Amino acid sequence: MFLFAFFAVFAVLVRRLASLLTARRLMLWGGALLLLSWFIHVYTMAAPGLVDRAGRVKGSDYVQFYVMGSLARDGRIDALYDPQAHLAEGRRRIDSSLGLYAEHPNYGPQVALAFVPFATLPYLRSLVLFLALSALAYALSVWMVWRECGALAKHGVLVSILAAASPLFLTVVRYGQASAFGLLAVSAAFVALRRQRPLFAGFAIGCLAYKPQLGIVFGVVFLATRQWRVVGGALLAVFGQAAIAWFVAGPVTLGRYIGELWLLARHPNLVELFPSEIHSWRGFVQLLVPYDPFVSACAIVGLLVVLVAGTRVWATSAPVGVRWGAIVVLTILASPHLVAYDLLLLTLPLLLFADWAVQHRDHAASASVRVLLVLLYFAPFSGMIVARLTGIQVSVIAMAILTWQMYQVSIASRAMVAPRWEDVSSQNSATRGWRSSAA
Repeated sequence: MFLFAFFAVFAVLVRRLASLLTARRLMLWGGALLLLSWFIHVYTMAAPGLVDRAGRVKGSDYVQFYVMGSLARDGRIDALYDPQAHLAEGRRRIDSSLGLYAEHPNYGPQVALAFVPFATLPYLRSLVLFLALSALAYALSVWMVWRECGALAKHGVLVSILAAASPLFLTVVRYGQASAFGLLAVSAAFVALRRQRPLFAGFAIGCLAYKPQLGIVFGVVFLATRQWRVVGGALLAVFGQAAIAWFVAGPVTLGRYIGELWLLARHPNLVELFPSEIHSWRGFVQLLVPYDPFVSACAIVGLLVVLVAGTRVWATSAPVGVRWGAIVVLTILASPHLVAYDLLLLTLPLLLFADWAVQHRDHAASASVRVLLVLLYFAPFSGMIVARLTGIQVSVIAMAILTWQMYQVSIASRAMVAPRWEDVSSQNSATRGWRSSAA
């Protein structure tokens, strides 16, 4: 009786909160957040020199990319996976007192090659250029996905403001990470699927090979559902990157890179300086019960659950946006090492699920989905504040609940069938028709 009353009150509260999320209020809140967050960021970064006003190295994670590019530029490929070489090169190129370096360099030789042009510039100028390109990749990702969201077509200004103010993006800028390019790959893959280009979709997903843990769920799901053209495109991109890495680095250095990946796959905590910043199922358990055997067992079970759920979702005839958004969230939950900056991938399901919620306002799950989307919009604060105070990663709970609801939506669709590209085509036609009538 008590539980029934609790859930009844909770449902009323969720519906009340959802009713507050009008376009006008979101515009006002988003505008205020945009001004406040960017003012704080610019003020913090405006301090002269390498260190910002908060005492952090500007673009701390960019140091590794810059050093790898510098080593590759000087022909020292054999030093890419030598931590002491990283430290020495960082002190030579960035600052003689630099103490920040990669103890476990975990990006491939092809990534080092990509950063050679950036390493020709002084560090801070290189960082500014990299962040500008990251912002461009982020804006392009949002624009591409928004174009596919028929119900959000008339809310372009609101989407732009919320995207520009997003704590997810500000986190990437603060770290100086490459997450925007991962988001661009996943967004391009989604658009390609909507446009009946499965080979290109697979190629875009294969570009995530620079960060292999982000491609596991996608790979298993498409293999299990026999999407061979997608798999073929992905293999083309993966083998292409592998060939470049082999050509640039040779077998010995490439073997050291693979060794680093295998080491970190078994011991992700080696690069987890701040456990509260990990937003995955493994990180959630690690905070609650920091006992490695138990954490590893839970991580394996969680991965299996995610793979089964992802395969079942993709095998339904639910809209591509619903299925793709669910796969992206499951990818985040399954990743053994998902730091706050990679939460930028949530941008895609935020758009796709918001589009679904607007189209299905009368659906029983619509109100709770809208509230959960707001929580995930602020997901980085889960690690920065809540997890540090309570030891509970609320973002993981919110992602799990949201995924369960969209899983139920997918399963409730028509019969379980392997997705067919003609179905995607019909959905595209319907979306284009909706836009034509709206215009």
